Formats: sequence, structure tokens, C-alpha cells
Amino acid sequence: MTQTCLDVIKNWQQIPQAQQQGLYRFAHEQDPIIIPNNADVPFRDYLAQTKSLIANRNIRARQPCPILTPVAKELGYNAEQLTVSDLIAPFELKQNNQKRAILLIHGLTDSPFTFHYLAKDLFQQGYNVRTLLLPGHATAPSDLQYVTLKDWQDTVEYAITRTAKDFEQFAILGYSTGAALAIAHVAQHAPSNLKGLALISPASEPHNKHGWLAKWIAKIPFFNWVDKDADLDFAKYESFPWQAAALANDAMAELKLHSLPAHLPLFSAFSEVDTTIDSIANLAMLSRFNSVSKQPQTHILYYYGNANNATAKLPKDYTLITPQCTHHTCDKVIDMSHIGILQPASHPYYGWQGLYRSCSGYLSDIPKYLACKQHPAPLLGERTEQNTRHTAPLQRLTFNPAYDDFTRQLSTFLNSTMSNYVQP
Repeated sequence: MTQTCLDVIKNWQQIPQAQQQGLYRFAHEQDPIIIPNNADVPFRDYLAQTKSLIANRNIRARQPCPILTPVAKELGYNAEQLTVSDLIAPFELKQNNQKRAILLIHGLTDSPFTFHYLAKDLFQQGYNVRTLLLPGHATAPSDLQYVTLKDWQDTVEYAITRTAKDFEQFAILGYSTGAALAIAHVAQHAPSNLKGLALISPASEPHNKHGWLAKWIAKIPFFNWVDKDADLDFAKYESFPWQAAALANDAMAELKLHSLPAHLPLFSAFSEVDTTIDSIANLAMLSRFNSVSKQPQTHILYYYGNANNATAKLPKDYTLITPQCTHHTCDKVIDMSHIGILQPASHPYYGWQGLYRSCSGYLSDIPKYLACKQHPAPLLGERTEQNTRHTAPLQRLTFNPAYDDFTRQLSTFLNSTMSNYVQP
């Protein structure tokens, strides 16, 4: 019987071997890593070229992966047809008009699979929805060693320019490093029909203040990896090369030079206890953007944390929303993580009872790592030192118990920025 992506996740005995030997850490050396970007190339051609790249470089690309997400169903798949490549490739959900669109940009080590629920939610409201793939992603972690910041920037430029040409009006949503890349481009080359920008767990400064060292460490021969994980997650890299850390740090460093267009509405959402990104730096960045805005009332922060701590660092009257959580897991979650906001608790893979668990906080201690993967009731929250001190292992939160409220507030923002609403 053919092994599926779900069988891989369930195979606890394979984890030490996969971690030590890097079974899924390295890509096939086939086809180029980078797709040339030309704004004249139709988006459907870009999607086809990217999926071909994934098929040729990802050693698990053709592995069956029966996770029938809302996007997969909308694209016409059934569970028996789905492969890893189908789920991690960039995609487009098309209406029968060119009125409104949303461009979704994923983050570092991630793939468009992260948008398989949000994209369908937006599509149901009448938006055309597009995603892109940052070079070096959706193949294997090793490919992140051979791309540059310009490669990412060129891809973002292509997708934004192409989307601006194809639709009457559109908005951009960037997640983590994708948010940093979106900010940098929009600050310098905002299309006239760009109507709004949404930043989810935006990468402004790293939580670890030694990130600037990454580019120098990456140059040391045979010292390539920050983390060597098992990489059993088919959709998101678990191993992490120094070169990737260097690129992300460079992307964030650029933001200090830029401000957003004065009339651009802005929606942001992030957690106070984010251990990937500095949430205090995020508040400072939002304050800077707001100070030059001609429409400061259109700037909104959806904040997972103590509202008083946020308002103390934001301009007076900044619109701040705190999550309204009604899901039965609300009282089981310690705090929101960097990676959880975009996924509903019902997600079959990353959700409350999903198969995947993020346990990389215990990489240096395999018994604890395996305990986290198999414990019947792990703690749920961000990967903080305090949270990992408990006797029960911590599973880094990969879903959002307030997802329905989050998507409602995001949709309200997007609908307010674009006219000509078309109900599908």
C-alpha cells in the first residue's frame, strides 16, 4: 500500500532517523530553483511553471495526501486524487468577473497551503484570490540556501504587478516574512488600484536580536543549519538553514527605510507573546505608519494580548480590536503563537484535533520531542521559556480558537476598502 503524507506524520519511529539523516531535508537537483519573472506572463502560466518546479524538486511531490481542504475542493480535487504537490502549490480562485482580488503572500519556510481556509472564506465573499510561492519554498529546506532576497522581491513584484493589471481593485495580505516583503514593495511601488494592506504576524524585527549575525554564520563552510528537524510536515519546512535566517533579517532591515502610502488602509494582527517576531517592534512600526497617514482612522490592529500594553505604545485613538473567542478550546490555550492565526480549530491537519504537532522547542531532547508528539493532552501556546517549563509538554499552537472572529474583522476591513461589491 502506498504511503501517504498522513502515514508519514503518524510514524513516530521514523522521527529520529529522519532528523539525523535528513530524509526530507534535501531537494532533487532537477530544474532551476528560480522561475524568471516577467509581468507579461499570464498568472495561469506562472502557476503551471511553479507546480512543475515543485514536481521536479520535491521528493514527496507525488505522495498521496488526502486532506480535502476547502480550496482543494473548490479546485475540483477529491481526496483520493490529492498529492503533496497539489496542496502546497500556489493557486488561484476565480470569480466570473475582474472586480476585486486579494493577493496572499506566505512567510518563511511556509507554503500556500497555509491559506487553504482563509482563501475560500474570501472567495465566498466575492473576491478573486491569488497566492504566490516565494523561491526556495515547497521543495525542500536545502533550497533556501540557494536563493536571494532579490529572488523573493522579484516574485512579489511580479505577483503584485500582474494582479494590479488583471483586476479593477485589489488588496494584499502578507503573513510574517511575506508581510515584510509586501510592505517594502508597496512603500516604493504602490499600484493606484491597491485599496488595502493586511499584515498577519508581520516580520518587522526578529525576537532574537542576534539575527544580524546569521549572514556571517551562513558563510562558514559546513555550518549550514540553525535547526535540523525531521521535516515530516509536508507543507512547512521544519529544518532551518542559516541562509534563510539571513534573508529574513535582510528583508526586515529594509522596513526601517520605508513608510506606507498616506492614504492606504491598514489591518494588522499579531500576538503579544510572539517568539519569532518582536511584538514591541511591530507596535513601533504601526505607530510610524500611522504618523504619516492621511487617514489614520483606517488603521486597525487585531491584538492577541493585553490591550492596555498595546494602546500604551500606539497613537491615541488607534483602532484596536481584541479577539472574541467562543470556541470550546478557548480556555485550553495559554496564548496565541506566531504560526496559529490563519488556521481554524477545525483544520484537519493543524487544528485542535489535527494530525500535525509543532514540537521543535524540544529538538535538543528527543525523548521530550517524542513526548510532545504523542502526549494525550499537551499544553497549547507559544514556544516561550515559561510555557516549556511545565511538566506536560508544550505543543506550539498551530490554530486560532478565535478564527471566526478574526476572519469576520478582516472581512469587514477588506469590504470597507473596496467598492463594487459583487456577491457570488
